[in-house]
Amino acid sequence: MLNGIARLSPVLVLASLVATACAPTESVGTSGTAGTTGAAGTTGTAGTTGAAGTTGSAGTTGAAGTTGAAGTTGAAGTTGAAGTTGAAGTTGSAGTTGAAGTTGAAGTTGAAGTGGTPVGPNPGPPACTPTTVVAATILDFTAGVSSFGAFSADFSGGTFSYPGPASGTTCDPTTHFCSDYAAMTWHMNGLVHDYSGFGLYFSCKTSAAPYTGIQFDISGTFTGNGVGTGTVPSAQVTFSVGTPADEVAAQYTSAPTTPTWGACIPTTGNQYDGSCAAPSQVITLTTTPTTVMLPWSGFTTGKPTAAPDPTNLTAFAWSLPWTGTGAAQYVADITVDNIRFY
Repeated sequence: MLNGIARLSPVLVLASLVATACAPTESVGTSGTAGTTGAAGTTGTAGTTGAAGTTGSAGTTGAAGTTGAAGTTGAAGTTGAAGTTGAAGTTGSAGTTGAAGTTGAAGTTGAAGTGGTPVGPNPGPPACTPTTVVAATILDFTAGVSSFGAFSADFSGGTFSYPGPASGTTCDPTTHFCSDYAAMTWHMNGLVHDYSGFGLYFSCKTSAAPYTGIQFDISGTFTGNGVGTGTVPSAQVTFSVGTPADEVAAQYTSAPTTPTWGACIPTTGNQYDGSCAAPSQVITLTTTPTTVMLPWSGFTTGKPTAAPDPTNLTAFAWSLPWTGTGAAQYVADITVDNIRFY
């Protein structure tokens, strides 16, 4: 980075007084005594009718004016921190050199660079063959099961919920968000004290191009337990559609070696910076089952791509409201059924 440095050239001022000889003295009366030599630079006063006074010495040359000190060069702007693949911030312009001793203004700090640093190379997509939906029904839970389709053969997948217990241990609704299918519906219950939700994973990317959208029956309630600050949120969930264009690329996630279909590069390199977001809609819950129909065209909040691409679907998810540590906790009781395309 270069600093702009200006130098002021000194200005030399020379002032001299040159004596001029007087005319010859006339002989008139008694010669006057020669005039006293004038002060430096001043010609002595001639004596009355006397001889011309001795020429005064030339005045001392005045010292050259002191050159004003150059203004301090403004500090260059701090270069913006470069994110991964991002361009470094523009270096601030150097301060303008002050005129005759005036300090120059400091340079403006450069803007931070765009982009972030990936954790590693992209591991590529999952080792599976993309499928095409051939039947509208996904899950109606009539068999009390939580999976659908023939894995590795057609459109298939299953349910998930979080937070959940460690593998092989029992789900405890006082600390987890638990699922149950005994009533031939997808019933979930648990204390919301952290980020919580549920959804459908797909065994491979799929195309639902022949369909207009997704629908399901849903009902639910939120009941506060008196822990935390603030008020218990209204009973609602946010439904989102997973699609590669808005899914964070694997190398920017906390599991950078796990293959995904994600193609979105976070602006800052942080997967949670909000620059990659699945298209979503908020759904108000009712105490009795309500059929919700969501056309693909009704999703407009995705980033960087606003609407989902029905030919490239990777998951469906429902998330519960939570504002962070210390927020009002609540028990969520939600039932979902008859998930299908239409």
